[in-house]
Amino acid sequence: MSLFATKALLIAHRGANLLAPENTLPAFALAYEMGAAWVECDVALTADRVPVVLHDRDLWRTARVHAKIDELNYDTLQSYNVGRYFATGAVQATVPKLEELLDLALQYGRGVNIEIKPALSDYAAATAEYSWKVIEPYLDRIPILVSSFELEALRWYSDYAPKVNLGYLLWHWQSNWEETAHSLNVSSIHCNEKFLTQKYLNLLTESKYSILAYTVNTVARAEELFANGVDGIFSDDPQLLSKVSL
Repeated sequence: MSLFATKALLIAHRGANLLAPENTLPAFALAYEMGAAWVECDVALTADRVPVVLHDRDLWRTARVHAKIDELNYDTLQSYNVGRYFATGAVQATVPKLEELLDLALQYGRGVNIEIKPALSDYAAATAEYSWKVIEPYLDRIPILVSSFELEALRWYSDYAPKVNLGYLLWHWQSNWEETAHSLNVSSIHCNEKFLTQKYLNLLTESKYSILAYTVNTVARAEELFANGVDGIFSDDPQLLSKVSL
């Protein structure tokens, strides 16, 4: 199965997160309904080692509860409403299991970019391992890309699940990025769009890797990046691509 079916790709960042609480099933379903070919999610482990879809270690921002994901069992986590403080008004939403998102993607026949985002760096390998146990049955059924800032997580996948397409995340420019990418056998480089000047765009797009930029929310910036050879963007607007002239 081809990883990217089109040169100009849009991945819905945490789902349609402006219209529904981020990293929840309603946000992902809405993104797919709006035409997104892919969604991006963050995955961490609960205290009882359940891979769940959540960005922050602490639940304060999304649920106004000072509770840490790695200190909660999955059943306890389900008691918190992560849509309670959504920007446009309170809605009921819980933290989904990774498996639930993959089932949703299978239902729509769409792709998922799974960012391994361990609650603590020490948990990177464990988060990679437990997420793989969930991902493996879906690998040949839907497009899946696993990415991370954590080199240990990428290294685990490179060593133990080499069939998985991997993405190496860069927050800022790193001169040794290509050496690192090669050592981890990644397929794509995911770059903070803020550091993508013409100089760095030229260096990246001349490489053998697919180049993705995050998080792009304006037509002008999306068009600029695509014109300079970027393969795809992450956006909070699942329909941004439809507004872009390619």
